[in-house]
Amino acid sequence: MRRIGWLLAALLLAGTASSPAFGVSQSELDAVEREKARMAAELEDASDEVRAAGAVLADTRARLPEAEHAVDVARGRVAAAESEAAQAEREADAAREALAAAEAEYEAAAAVVEEARESRAAMFNATARGAELLTVDAILASEDPAEAIDGLTYLEFLMEGKDQAVEEVTLARREAANAENTAAVAEAEAEAAEAAAAQALADAQVRVAEAEAAQLAVQRLQADQEAALAVAEAERADAQSEYDELEAESERLADELRRQDDDDSGGGGPSSGGGGGGDWVVPVDGWKSSDFGWRIHPIYGSSRFHGGTDFAAGSGTTIHAVDSGRVVYAGWNAGYGKLTCISHGGGVTSCYAHQSSIWVSYGEHVDRDEGIGAVGTTGASTGPHLHFEVRVHGERVNPLGYLPACLCR
Repeated sequence: MRRIGWLLAALLLAGTASSPAFGVSQSELDAVEREKARMAAELEDASDEVRAAGAVLADTRARLPEAEHAVDVARGRVAAAESEAAQAEREADAAREALAAAEAEYEAAAAVVEEARESRAAMFNATARGAELLTVDAILASEDPAEAIDGLTYLEFLMEGKDQAVEEVTLARREAANAENTAAVAEAEAEAAEAAAAQALADAQVRVAEAEAAQLAVQRLQADQEAALAVAEAERADAQSEYDELEAESERLADELRRQDDDDSGGGGPSSGGGGGGDWVVPVDGWKSSDFGWRIHPIYGSSRFHGGTDFAAGSGTTIHAVDSGRVVYAGWNAGYGKLTCISHGGGVTSCYAHQSSIWVSYGEHVDRDEGIGAVGTTGASTGPHLHFEVRVHGERVNPLGYLPACLCR
């Protein structure tokens, strides 16, 4: 058992470069991709370096729980395998002891046979030489009745002794044969027990390798995470500066929209206070990937404001005007990339950012649900999507209050 314990410890300390033998389900892979998409959406205003670090962080954060669980499972398997190996070793020891006892019993039985054979050899030899016949002749020739009776008694004793000797030798040989069979069975059981112990030890070695590989996987993920955090930390000041610049650009856009605010009666205007159920159409055929409002920066932990609702959609997907109105902005705008804003009257404006192309011009009137551009990834964007804003007198408000609750087209 000490040999098994030493080997397990040595394998754990030695390390291995193999991968953990644990499968990853499709749902777990999907969870990793969702986490990466969420991180990407929240870092659209970050530098390329911080975005790359964020992708690594999202990946490692999503994978670490399963990797750590794999370590726990592997350690449990090691404990079970070690216990099984110890039990097998004990059974092998017991089988070896039984074999030794059976062999000793056989040797003792064989010695008894030899002793009985030697002790009765003289009697058998005398019988072979006709000693019994001579004794019978002497008895018959005797004229003294008492002497004849004594002779007959001796003859009877001699015959009984012969029969007893034969019986003793026969019994001793039978017991020796039984002991030999017992020893053969014990030997087979000992060999089987030793084979089982060897297999249990081999299984334990495999489990130890799995546990070490799982632990190494966790260590690699943690190392990747630390490296990504170091990169992001080095970019902290620049990231904050970029965010401040985007917020300043948003304020400049707000000022421009206020100047454009001439109370045009282009469309429906605001309908409800932010809980959904508005009468505008959804601007794009996609799915909501990011919400409006304050959120914690996924790397730095600071609070940042996301001024719109994001809709993930394929590059080139048509963007629709949510309601009729007049185009008050159509062109490039820093972090927004290619941007279109439409005034709907009453100081309400809708804006569509990151477009790959703009299909309308400044001052143009557009109809409700009219195609005004295509989804892209221009400006501060990590992938094709529509960043959709609603502004009231230039201030950003929650777009969901103006869109149907189902967010369906």
